Amino acid sequence: MGMRTQPNLSRLATSLLALALSLAYVPQVAAQAPYELHPDARRCYQLRQSDPEAAAQLAAERLAGGGLAPPDELVFEACRAVSRALMGDRDAALAGVEAVEALLASHPMPTGFELRALSNAGATLQLAGDITGALNMHERALRAAAREDAWEAQVVSLVNIALLHGEELAAYQQAENLFAQAAEIDDAHGSGKAIVSYNRGLNYLRMDRRDDAHAQFALALAAARSANERMLLDRAQAELLALDAGPGARAGLRRLIGQQRKAGDVSGAARSALLQAQLALDAGDAGLAIEDVDRALSLLPDSTFQTERRDAHALRTAALAAQGRWREAYQANARMHDEQLDRLRTNQLASMARIQATLVDEHNRDELALARQQREVSALQATHERRQRNLAFGALAVLVLLAIGFFAYQRRVTRRLRRLSTRDSLTKLLNRHAAGKRLNAMVPVRVDAGDARAVIFLIDIDGFKAINDRHGHDAGDAALITVARTLVAACGPDAVVARWGGEEFLVGERGLDRAGAGQTADRLRRAISGATVGGGVGTVTVSIGFAAAPVFPAPGSAASGAAAGHWPDAVILADRALYAAKRGGRDTWVGLWGRAGAPAAIDDVLEEPGAAIADGDVLLSAGRPGFAWPRADAG
Repeated sequence: MGMRTQPNLSRLATSLLALALSLAYVPQVAAQAPYELHPDARRCYQLRQSDPEAAAQLAAERLAGGGLAPPDELVFEACRAVSRALMGDRDAALAGVEAVEALLASHPMPTGFELRALSNAGATLQLAGDITGALNMHERALRAAAREDAWEAQVVSLVNIALLHGEELAAYQQAENLFAQAAEIDDAHGSGKAIVSYNRGLNYLRMDRRDDAHAQFALALAAARSANERMLLDRAQAELLALDAGPGARAGLRRLIGQQRKAGDVSGAARSALLQAQLALDAGDAGLAIEDVDRALSLLPDSTFQTERRDAHALRTAALAAQGRWREAYQANARMHDEQLDRLRTNQLASMARIQATLVDEHNRDELALARQQREVSALQATHERRQRNLAFGALAVLVLLAIGFFAYQRRVTRRLRRLSTRDSLTKLLNRHAAGKRLNAMVPVRVDAGDARAVIFLIDIDGFKAINDRHGHDAGDAALITVARTLVAACGPDAVVARWGGEEFLVGERGLDRAGAGQTADRLRRAISGATVGGGVGTVTVSIGFAAAPVFPAPGSAASGAAAGHWPDAVILADRALYAAKRGGRDTWVGLWGRAGAPAAIDDVLEEPGAAIADGDVLLSAGRPGFAWPRADAG
């Protein structure tokens, strides 16, 4: 019986192993260097994992005493930084990395010291949640290893970088490429390090390549047994037991948990307990799975291993759901997501794309649901403003009740909004949420006789899937970045330019009439078709749909927001126009312009724009002569 959610659980061990590699590894060239390291510096390195508080205290005392040579000062700063990271003191850890950087910049170091300092700084940043910084440090360590011809250090650095790509960024294929490179170097020197095969096996699990994972764990088992690496031996055995899922798998895992706890490998013991839990859940024993999850959580310290704790909570949620305890499962899942959001806010990861990806709707029906939800938020905000005006005339008891209501409402809105980040990690454009806030301020409160409004343009890359299929996802990313840069260059400083999801972009411009909107759409189309994309792609074309906000204003009125047809309605109408442009042959634009004062119901128009066009409530514009609205509106 297989383990269906194995890829999710495989993250448990990787961060600890990456840390162990960065901390424990001392390049061979460092051992050959003539410099004699301060004895307390060696002791600090020995203490940092077993007793990080004592290590940090020792490093602080020696640094405060002064008189240290720069190499010793570098080692003490690196030791204190990673010890603070292990203790959960993020600010102190980051300050320590800055001190290490300053020493490397200001003092030449003996051979091997820069490599060790960069490796430790990478581990520190990873523990502190700065994944981008950690990647940068490990890449610098890789370059230093290449300069010093330290092949073992190159292997270690490649494994660390691969772990970050797979663990934190979900870039599993890129991680596999790095693991393959590390294995090639390792095999060329006849080493056969177990750590390479073990972590490569975990990455294969995340890719759901179970047979490849099994083969790698078998290699890791043999290499660990040959090198007498007890921790990796136990971990590889646990993975193989779980993958084979034989009758004695749980008993074997129970034995390994005892060995791992005795050896001090609490992360490995927790991993094995979660493998037990998954086996129990696959066997239909959700109660036993919860007991195993609780055992795993009891092994994990509170201040670190947040990703691993999240995996344990995810398995607990699945077990509760399997028991039909839906309310508890929902609450556990909500807590897990709240913790994850807090961690992502602190980390400021480039991998915010994972959260953003969950907000990209694949169907127009989902887009409509989102727009209605946002209208509800706008209505709630308007209700709140009316209540505030009435507070001055109410009694003290009414004031208190309304304040409580306001507090509850604010928490509810905040929980919704904090799911969104500010920038798209790939294109650096505004994301959906940040763009929405800008669009709220852009929609005019009054429409003059010239009918100038805010206009929403949705831009979609033509044949994007074919680019990915033919040239690879790196070429697809290059196309997205090129289109993003072209849009920024082609738009004014007051425009809203955002990545709306997948290969779709949004541009918001204020003060355009219908003719100006068409001219702008064509200008954007031509600018993109004239840009060159790397990776063998050459050039791309786009299809554009646009609509105005407010959709149906009362001319000269002061109505705004939901009362006038706010920007989410215009986004959906622009999406309908974009779809028509796609059906009309691509590399063109289509605009839907709501006639001022039209009596049409906005929901009816969004569901069936063709009828509104026929009634004259919506005016059709197109980049190609003779364009006619499709008979069957797919929106």
